[in-house]
Amino acid sequence: MDNNLNIPSIPHLVHIETTYSCNGNCVFCYNPKRGNKFNKKKVDKIVKSIHKSWVPHVYLIGGEPSLLGVEQLNRYIDFLSERSSVTVVTNGLICLRGISKNLACIGIPFHGTEAIHERHTQMVGGYKKAITTTKYYVSRGLDVRCIPVLTAWNFNQMYDVIKVAKKLGMESVFVDRFEDGGIGSKNSDTLKLSPDQFGIALGQMIAARDDFNIPVGFGTAIPYCLDERLITENMFANCGAGFTFCAVSPEGDVRACNQSEISYGNVIEGPIEQIWKNKELNKFRDLSWVTTPCCSCVALKDCLCGCKVDSSFSSGYSIDYAVRGKTKSLEPALLFPKLDPLLTHFDGYRSIKLDRYVKLNKRYQEHYLITRYQTIEINKEAQEIIEFLIGGESSEENLVLHFSRYISEQEIRLFLDRLFLIGAIKFC
Repeated sequence: MDNNLNIPSIPHLVHIETTYSCNGNCVFCYNPKRGNKFNKKKVDKIVKSIHKSWVPHVYLIGGEPSLLGVEQLNRYIDFLSERSSVTVVTNGLICLRGISKNLACIGIPFHGTEAIHERHTQMVGGYKKAITTTKYYVSRGLDVRCIPVLTAWNFNQMYDVIKVAKKLGMESVFVDRFEDGGIGSKNSDTLKLSPDQFGIALGQMIAARDDFNIPVGFGTAIPYCLDERLITENMFANCGAGFTFCAVSPEGDVRACNQSEISYGNVIEGPIEQIWKNKELNKFRDLSWVTTPCCSCVALKDCLCGCKVDSSFSSGYSIDYAVRGKTKSLEPALLFPKLDPLLTHFDGYRSIKLDRYVKLNKRYQEHYLITRYQTIEINKEAQEIIEFLIGGESSEENLVLHFSRYISEQEIRLFLDRLFLIGAIKFC
């Protein structure tokens, strides 16, 4: 299958699994090695390797990364944030007092009401601890993201989860649909969502997004054809595993995603940009493993079949479990361009404040703008404008004057609008 997919020189996002050790006991957990302890010597080498490779976005996850302690985590955060946007994903049972301000985002889950949350985590008192931890991080000005796992136990509680997240001052809610893997595969029969349950959850997510004015989406890949509202309500998601994203185990092994068992190399032994070119990865990227209905779908190159790994295919790849057996793919009419709203109706020039997490990555053939949450490939003109902003320029009028020789005022203002929409700048 000729997919004509453009693979970047470096993964845009890397999950570093700092440890498989965990102080939780979640029923949906993908992690099969909770008893393994933190190996500082190995993780130090992993972090140094990822830093050296200028990976745009890095998540420090587990197991449970808070078990490393705040001093150790801060060393990793401060070091990696020199070149990357850094996020920590934690269960919130341990409050990391004094966590570095260089942290771009911290993710904490609430899986439903207190009773339903603790049914998932099997940790009595864990809900209140996560509430207290979240309040502390929000009080320190950190961006805290709510990351519930969506299951057949809480599908009808997403509205309430988002309501709580808004009340706590969390930045956004990104829902991870339960994926069948690791320890969680033992509970798959009761945790997997039916299509109707998914539809109810999605409806609640859309309603809460609109009612509470908070960003809401999916953090895991969802097949576009599962519900047409994924497209019409701009709620579609693709994880990019193997294309723009990969995971690194506590031993340094690089896999297309956290649940995959296939290793393509080890970052302790060699740089990730070389591993990313491993010919064995092409067997995944050529999409020859894709079956009906995805192989003939008009959205294949965007959707990429939803989640591509579960307990049945952890040593290989397959289309998402939710669409296996289906014969009908996405209706072409649903695929229409999503146009960003633009703000250039303002008559006067605006003052600009650059977000402090913005970085430029010019190490590779393609150049990237790195924001707190996104990696965006940019052209030469965009790079020059961003460099001007990084250099301290704060006046839209000065930008227009400086670049007017070869970029029109309208183009500059439209570009600034888009920088605003992705959180790279604010208008004062």
